[in-house]
Amino acid sequence: MIQVSTEDILLQKSQVFDNECRVVLDSACTIGDGIIRFNNKERQRAYRAFRELDISPSFFIPASGSGSRMFNFLYEWIELGKDTDVVSAFFNQFDLFPFASLVKSRKHRANIIHELLSESELNYGEIPKGLIPFHVDNGKIYTAFQEHVRQAKLFLKNDVNVHFTIQKEFENRILQNIKQVSKDVKCSFSYQNRDSDAYCFDINKDPIVNGDSFLRRPAGHGAILSNLNEIDSDLILIKNIDNIQHITKANLTEDIWGILIGTLKNFQEDILNLSKSYTLDGLISLNSRYQFLSKQQINNFTESKFNHLKRRPTRVCGMVKNEGAPGGGPFWVNNKNNITKQIVEDIQISKSNQQQEILRNSSHFNPVFMVVCKTDIEGNKLNLLDFRDDSKYFVVEKTNKDIKMKYRELPGLWNGGMSDWNTIFVEIPSQVFSPVKTVLGLNNIAHKA
Repeated sequence: MIQVSTEDILLQKSQVFDNECRVVLDSACTIGDGIIRFNNKERQRAYRAFRELDISPSFFIPASGSGSRMFNFLYEWIELGKDTDVVSAFFNQFDLFPFASLVKSRKHRANIIHELLSESELNYGEIPKGLIPFHVDNGKIYTAFQEHVRQAKLFLKNDVNVHFTIQKEFENRILQNIKQVSKDVKCSFSYQNRDSDAYCFDINKDPIVNGDSFLRRPAGHGAILSNLNEIDSDLILIKNIDNIQHITKANLTEDIWGILIGTLKNFQEDILNLSKSYTLDGLISLNSRYQFLSKQQINNFTESKFNHLKRRPTRVCGMVKNEGAPGGGPFWVNNKNNITKQIVEDIQISKSNQQQEILRNSSHFNPVFMVVCKTDIEGNKLNLLDFRDDSKYFVVEKTNKDIKMKYRELPGLWNGGMSDWNTIFVEIPSQVFSPVKTVLGLNNIAHKA
């Protein structure tokens, strides 16, 4: 049974209506000012460190989302019967989709949609996005779950561990789907803790009642920080379920993973060496290489702050050029006159002209392609919840059955959830970022052999 707490209701009400959770942007991270652009020599140094790695990383793939949003425009077509450019493109390109051969009746548009979305048929609007066919390779159809497992094995060769956060009711189906392509990859699953679900409030600031209980909603991807915390692996690669290129294009992704992993290991080694004989000049030199501290932080740095830096988890995040995709980006953030490097979502940013100007002029975007180390620099285990900024939650506004409501999501997994981490941003090629937000994305060249 999901726990109900009066104290939690009052706290969340205060967070939604009384407290200010906006992030204050100081400036966008750019190449040379927060984002590293490696030359060939630096890439080789990082990749060499990866090759010398004596532990095998694990994959952590958030995958609890359903496929419904991929087909939103088809649901609208069913409801309104109105042709749009997107609807026309869908039917014109239908034979190119990886699932096209699974649809038996193609004479009428309504028949196609019925087979795709009906609960008694393929049911793509309700099943997890990861169970939807993403690619065709040598005549065989592969789902996103299968592709992540296949490519993890291709990259790591041996001792392959992949962890998915999923909807519990689909676990057996997902497991059977994965077993079709690999039985020797160690796959594990976890679920978002329902006790973390948010309470929903109406415009009168009252909690919304749903039957004999309160209406609650999942608290966002920040809720799976606890799942990440529980994984029995120190080095973890994080990537979203819908960002997986065709396996024939996996070489570039493998190279980028190697460079990011090697960068993290080099950073840890360099910090450890500096700690043996700490000097401010040594830190400044190190920061010029990794760009992990702001100028303001450097100017106010002390050896005690360096000791705190050594005891934090570390992440190396790939950043792609901003080409207008919705989502978060890399910024220098002013938090009570302390300027730190963060990944910030649009929803966290004030609508003021000054803040929106910084957002508009940002050069890079967060594709969720990151390597994280859960230990400190000396290899000691950490509790990741100790490094979350609980004040950086999200306030979400939605309409449910004509009722306007607000609720609080926990600080985002890679946003406030990793606020107090050692953070390094590295520019990576946009070819490793091809998310599937609508079904038309499956006909992108990145998803074809």
